Amino acid sequence: MKKHLISLILAVAMLLCFCAPTLAETEEPLNLAVAHITMYDEWCKAVYDEFVAQCEARGWKVTIADGNLNAETQQKQVEDFIAQGDYDAILIDPVNSDGIIPTLEQAGEAGIPVFAFDSGTDYEDLVTHVAWDHAETGVLCAQWVADYANENLGGKVRVGVLAMLNAVHTQVRSEAFVEELENLLGAENVTWVFNQDFGETRESAANIVTNNIMKPIDVIWGAVDNAAIGATTALEQNGATGTIVVSAGGWGAEPFGLINEGNPYYKMCIAVSAANIVELTLDSVEAYFAGEEIPKSQNIELAIVDETNIADYMKYVEE
Repeated sequence: MKKHLISLILAVAMLLCFCAPTLAETEEPLNLAVAHITMYDEWCKAVYDEFVAQCEARGWKVTIADGNLNAETQQKQVEDFIAQGDYDAILIDPVNSDGIIPTLEQAGEAGIPVFAFDSGTDYEDLVTHVAWDHAETGVLCAQWVADYANENLGGKVRVGVLAMLNAVHTQVRSEAFVEELENLLGAENVTWVFNQDFGETRESAANIVTNNIMKPIDVIWGAVDNAAIGATTALEQNGATGTIVVSAGGWGAEPFGLINEGNPYYKMCIAVSAANIVELTLDSVEAYFAGEEIPKSQNIELAIVDETNIADYMKYVEE
């Protein structure tokens, strides 16, 4: 009798295991709010698209607001997210890393966890910051330019810098680029033809280059790809020779296509995968709600893309 009772208990237990819904099936799908920094270039648009696609693949809901590189706009958007009370988490690429802290503290008081991607913030209760080493983008560019100068210019180089000063992470890129290039070649061998904040549009970058077109420039460095593409356009329109362009951050059909086609100006970019940064951010959200411990800072890998390896990257943009 005892053996029959044990067998019955085991059979019922097995039946429950097979019939019981999984955790994912019993829980409501996560509802995420994303405060995006901007949609002004191909990479930022790719990040937007990846959030939409990857959240859909996970069965999650997502609402994405475009901060348009305006700190006040983004602050109001986050305040609206908090006030609505519908979101399980807020994901943010801060326009102003310090200025947004009081608003994120309001999210914390409302019990909403905050995750940062791309740009970071010192908000004390931030779950994690998923990005890449922005200083490293400047360092990698400087190493490539130093090699180019040593191989083609006798170890000396004249450089134009299209900086972007309205975001902390892009400031870091240009500072690291300038410092590392002078370390590698010697400050006496680097001439800074111009070092200007291009703002954010290709047109403003092109105007800066056009205004300096009569000066001899070997390399133009862009903090983001809009700067680099704007510089490339200006050089083409003015029929310039002897100047190349490098970008501290490029991804997608346009920059990869220029390199692949052997454009005479646009020669190199630091590749940052929009898919990877979104995936790691969403993995972190999932881990958080599963009760797992998450590192406070996480970086995805960077890669130099030029004519030597462009074939490896065309697969990301070719049908």
